[in-house]
Amino acid sequence: MSNRFFNRIKSDFHFRIKVFLCFSFIFNVGYAIFLLVVGKLISSNWFYVMALYNFLLFIARVFVFLRTSDKKTEKQKVKTMRFCGYFLFLINLAVSVMMFLLVNNNQGARYHEIIVITIATYTFSSLSLAIINSVKHFKQSNHVYLCAKLISLISASVSMVTLTSTMLATWGKDNVALRNVILPILCGFVALFIISCAIFMIVKANLDLRTLEYEKERK
Repeated sequence: MSNRFFNRIKSDFHFRIKVFLCFSFIFNVGYAIFLLVVGKLISSNWFYVMALYNFLLFIARVFVFLRTSDKKTEKQKVKTMRFCGYFLFLINLAVSVMMFLLVNNNQGARYHEIIVITIATYTFSSLSLAIINSVKHFKQSNHVYLCAKLISLISASVSMVTLTSTMLATWGKDNVALRNVILPILCGFVALFIISCAIFMIVKANLDLRTLEYEKERK
């Protein structure tokens, strides 16, 4: 039974994407709950915002998963991309609030090493998988799968901000100047990356919808 499952993962691209999406649900929710618990223990608004952000990503991933069905038309898949683009703008609002709290909070608390290690493990694992999947399946033209890849990259990039903030608060607490330089630059870069991804998805979806309508009229 297990051999059949792994063989299908290797040979069936669509099944592999669905399995990875299911795993991302589990890690996404687990990480969000972890952040929520940490925020409760240390009374940190920063971790509350991050938990909310990850729950929003969970909703986006569930929506994408439901649209991976082969029964969905090409037009429905393109509209999925456009919806995700608009949704990313809403997510960016949550990220912007998070970054505002982060950059303006110079008195960062020192976190336990277990918290830092957990965040680092999640961040580097998610970033590595997101990059590998994006490069490996770069030529895939499926709009729904492209949404899943971009959401994974965005999730990893924001987690990188969390990791940087936590590490600076834990091991660089005495160097406030370094914190005030690195964090605004990183936060600005991540915010621009999210906005760029959202604009790309919306513009591409609108162009592809026009192409589909044009081809339909020609028939």
